[in-house]
Amino acid sequence: MPHGNTDRCEPNMTPLLDLVLQLVMFFMIVTNFVMDETAVEIKLPEAISAKALDRTVLDTVFLNVNEKGQVLLAPSQREKEDQSTLDNPVQVENYMKRRAAVEMRASGKKQPQATLILRVHKEATFGATYPIMKACRLAGYVNVQLRVIRKSGKE
Repeated sequence: MPHGNTDRCEPNMTPLLDLVLQLVMFFMIVTNFVMDETAVEIKLPEAISAKALDRTVLDTVFLNVNEKGQVLLAPSQREKEDQSTLDNPVQVENYMKRRAAVEMRASGKKQPQATLILRVHKEATFGATYPIMKACRLAGYVNVQLRVIRKSGKE
């Protein structure tokens, strides 16, 4: 003598599908933010020996420098709607000081802890790049890395 209902019970898949859809949307948005910070028009120089990006570094700031020595700001980095570049080292220093102040307030530290990653166009001269590096240093950033494309040694 069976007890209970003999109808077939099927699992409700709606919550699982909702979760999967939310995860897909989350990763699409996160990917867009990462791509937003790395300007595609910056052609990086090639180097035979280059160290890969350290995945354990959580807080990074990307600065894209074009061949004229201007810093290209991603839409998420802009303080004003019409500001797309920082044209001189004074603007870069002021921008980085404001960023450092916000970071130090949030972390409670006396120095910004973020790693600054400079993506400098391969045709930019050192004379155009050095003032930007110096401005970042004056703003308090000490962890600075330059990005390159790893060139294969077999040519």
